[in-house]
Amino acid sequence: MSEAISPVQYWHPSAALAPYVTGYHSFHAALPPGLTLKDVFLPSWASIRVSLHESPAWSLRMGPRLFDPMPDVAFIGPTSCAGYLSTHGGTMVGVGLKPLGWAQLFGGDVSKHANRVVPLAQLDSGADQLHEALNAADTPHDAFTRWLEARLHRRPPADPRIAQLFAVLERGTESRIDVIAEMLDMNPRAMATMTRVSFGFTPKLLLRRTRFIRALNALLADPEQGQGVVEAAGYYDRSHFLRDSHLFLGCSVRDFTRRRGPLNQIALRVREKVLGQPV
Repeated sequence: MSEAISPVQYWHPSAALAPYVTGYHSFHAALPPGLTLKDVFLPSWASIRVSLHESPAWSLRMGPRLFDPMPDVAFIGPTSCAGYLSTHGGTMVGVGLKPLGWAQLFGGDVSKHANRVVPLAQLDSGADQLHEALNAADTPHDAFTRWLEARLHRRPPADPRIAQLFAVLERGTESRIDVIAEMLDMNPRAMATMTRVSFGFTPKLLLRRTRFIRALNALLADPEQGQGVVEAAGYYDRSHFLRDSHLFLGCSVRDFTRRRGPLNQIALRVREKVLGQPV
């Protein structure tokens, strides 16, 4: 890492990895001794996050679970609740894994890791090598790229319908489970099995999470839009949106905005500028 580190940075994945990862990121908290930064991660897909250069421990609370400290080289499963983070400073770098990335790079039932944090070494024996490469790198994307690309073809090709469903969720234009299953040439039960194994959750919860995050991002970007944003995302009324806010954030949006720290606020802007899409 260079001496002057921006608090939040994002990088595009390589062309070979673009179908599998969302992008690379770095969060840096420079704090005087004795101070604590509190911030939040929004519900998201699975990720790998690595603390660099003997950074102080980071802790993460997701719903009733507290991971304190987080492993230095951590795998965070897909999440349906916000992760409230605490740190005394340091640098954490990471890569977001699309569902196809989980299926192709690791495989197995990702729902076992939903809303949980485990050492990456439990999933891949090369976790220590990744940590060493990231510590030696000026920026994380090259080290992540080499490590991930080396693993791309160790497994048979993943089911292409995983990527098709991911694209449907990104577009956000269809909310009926039976219609989406027909689009994928699957019955609803088979699709539910696929979403649990590769996405971590049921189709209903995935659609609900997608709708909420889309509305929340728009609301955070322009709070003056208010009810118009909520209705545009498909909510019947404000109370409907508030129920999802408590489900996915653990509090109202108003309380959430008070609990947001600088990393989250900067990340929403920087990610959209660099990767061309909100969280």
